Amino acid sequence: MMLTSRFEMWLGWGDDLCFFYNDAYIPTLGAKHPWALGEPFREVWKEVYADVEDQVRSVMVEGVATWNKALQLLLERNGYPEETYHTFSYSPLRDGEAIRGLMCIVTEETERVISERRLDTVRRLGECLIGTMSQEAVLQGVCDALAANTEDFPFALAYVHDALGGLVGCSATDEGRGLLRMTWPLAGGSDGSQDFPLDEEVDYPTGGWAIPPRRALILPIPAAHGGASATLVLGLNPHRKGDDGLNDLANLVADRSAGAFAQAHSVETERRRSDRIWTNSRDLMVVVDGEGVFQSVSPAWTRILGHPVEAVVGRRVETFVLKEDLEVTRLALSGVLTGEQVTGFENRYETADGGHRWISWNTAFEDGLVYGYGRDVTEEKLQALQLKQAEDALRQAQKMEAIGQLTGGVAHDFNNLLTVIRSSADLLRTRELGPERRRRYVDAISDTADRAAKLTSQLLSFSRRQALKPECFNVVSKVEALGDILRSVLGARVHLDIDVACHDCAVEADANQFETALINLAVNARDAMDGEGALTIRIDAATVIPAIRGHAQGSGDFVTVAVIDQGAGIAAADLAKIFEPFFTTKEIGRGTGLGLSQVYGFAKQSGGDVAVASAPGEGAAFTLYLPRTHASALAPEPPMAFSRMRHHGRILVVEDNAAIGEFATQLLRDLGYQTELATNAADALARLDRDGPFDLLFSDVVMPGVGGVELARTVRKRWPDLPVVLTSGYSHVLATDARHGFPLLHKPYSVEDLSHILRQTSAVA
Repeated sequence: MMLTSRFEMWLGWGDDLCFFYNDAYIPTLGAKHPWALGEPFREVWKEVYADVEDQVRSVMVEGVATWNKALQLLLERNGYPEETYHTFSYSPLRDGEAIRGLMCIVTEETERVISERRLDTVRRLGECLIGTMSQEAVLQGVCDALAANTEDFPFALAYVHDALGGLVGCSATDEGRGLLRMTWPLAGGSDGSQDFPLDEEVDYPTGGWAIPPRRALILPIPAAHGGASATLVLGLNPHRKGDDGLNDLANLVADRSAGAFAQAHSVETERRRSDRIWTNSRDLMVVVDGEGVFQSVSPAWTRILGHPVEAVVGRRVETFVLKEDLEVTRLALSGVLTGEQVTGFENRYETADGGHRWISWNTAFEDGLVYGYGRDVTEEKLQALQLKQAEDALRQAQKMEAIGQLTGGVAHDFNNLLTVIRSSADLLRTRELGPERRRRYVDAISDTADRAAKLTSQLLSFSRRQALKPECFNVVSKVEALGDILRSVLGARVHLDIDVACHDCAVEADANQFETALINLAVNARDAMDGEGALTIRIDAATVIPAIRGHAQGSGDFVTVAVIDQGAGIAAADLAKIFEPFFTTKEIGRGTGLGLSQVYGFAKQSGGDVAVASAPGEGAAFTLYLPRTHASALAPEPPMAFSRMRHHGRILVVEDNAAIGEFATQLLRDLGYQTELATNAADALARLDRDGPFDLLFSDVVMPGVGGVELARTVRKRWPDLPVVLTSGYSHVLATDARHGFPLLHKPYSVEDLSHILRQTSAVA
């Protein structure tokens, strides 16, 4: 955001507030660019650091943002102290609760402040000087003094010509009227004044003076808006020619007149300059009163939005704002009117042709008026939208490619499994099979079904759609309990070392999935080392998850389980793909490419992540991050031993698939239960009302209308003593609601699994 913005921005990072800035800020730095990049803020602006040190402390220590309007700073950006004015804010940059730096959004207002100050001074001086130096006032004052005929008065004659050379007035003497016939060379110096020799052949009227003057002081009389409205001619009194007082007084009059002329000219110049800025600015400039009514708008409004200026002034801001942005605009305007500074506020304004444009506003509030400066950012918005659409299209293309790879891998593995099942089933139809061969084919079908269920579980794990059974357990105890199994899997030539740096490391996660993930990582490490070497499992705690796979760094309380091997390492090109399903660098027959997918899916669904660090020839370290819990990690109760003894009781089976429902009721009857089948939740509730009591409810999760979880919760409210067991092959409800609170039997299930969960649930109830 900072690098692409046209507003001046810089940020300071770390304890030294290392200085970073965008291109818009470069003019403010002057000669300090580019050496200032990365230098401590204290060094970059050492000449003014004392002026803002308290504000820096406010942000970095207290976390309180600051605001300055046109703050005067003496910057040495061009080798010498320079008076500058800046409007800026300091805001804290947070990493969780910690403050790591500050952000500054700044607008240099040196030119505006100095111009306004000059305008104000010129206006006040100009009004005073121009008022006293007007034609009438000047002539009247001089003539009154001339008529007094005092020797102290320095001038022998006085009169005024207009800009075309005509006589406006003259001295109070009758002789002055003869000047009507004279033409005067009134050219002056750069300030408009001149000490000019008079024509000796002309008989100038001198009033009460007997000797005519030889020189005259010619002064312009400024008009209200610059230029000369007329010219004052003062004949210097020859009797006072050598008097320093005469010259001083003449110079004083000249200075006053020239000063008034220059100031009036400056007023006009500044006014014209302001007019040019207002008229030619490419951005919107507006003045809005406290009622939200436009008092003035610049011509850019017409160029950008199409509305004539006269159609805007006098109307409310809301008249032109897009309906969807009215509320945020009202809130922003209300904030400005209460003294808030708005920087970069964006809303949409309707154009005259029925469209709309995005405007980004900066505002200031003074004397009950809001001064707004708006920049059209529609094209930037459009470009950002187009970029997002392109990124979405790229992600969709990548998703389709992944789906193609995924479906190909699934089809390959399932076809292999179905081949075993189909061929075994065909052979079982042969009557000549002996008991031993028949048992072998039945076992092949059962084992293949288990492999298919495992494949489905791995796919759901990768997609983070598996139904987890979270429980609180101590990671150290769990890993140490798995030690013997891991050593058996790894083989005698792999030395396993369990390094524990955090003994009180409890997590709340699916323990079975955790064990599977750890075994998958260990098997991958063994294969990477060709079955020989040292493998370390390091258990520790962490407060951050590093930025990985394009995700920002995350903070929190985590338990880390790192599996570190001494294998061949992973090529950089493969690091980005190792968690994709069916991606494997192993030779055919040694891996499906689903092990790391399961690890990734389990970590993400549990609220953590998995990081990998590796380089060719340097081994690999896979680090599993899981959210830490400080609840007591209770050891799970040992599972009840399966018994073939017959069960008793009455069970209501709820299943919308007729074939599966019939199969489930038959299994339950074989176990000794009395069963009834309902095809949906409404039918089940009606049977519970009508045909009860039942000893247990056994329901599928995914059903049309009311699903199994919702049915179970309804049953718990109405029949709190009735046990409920849910079953599902997959459900997004279970994937997002792991703590639904009911026992779950995963499909496909065996008769042993069914018997065990029913007996366990009945015992608990």
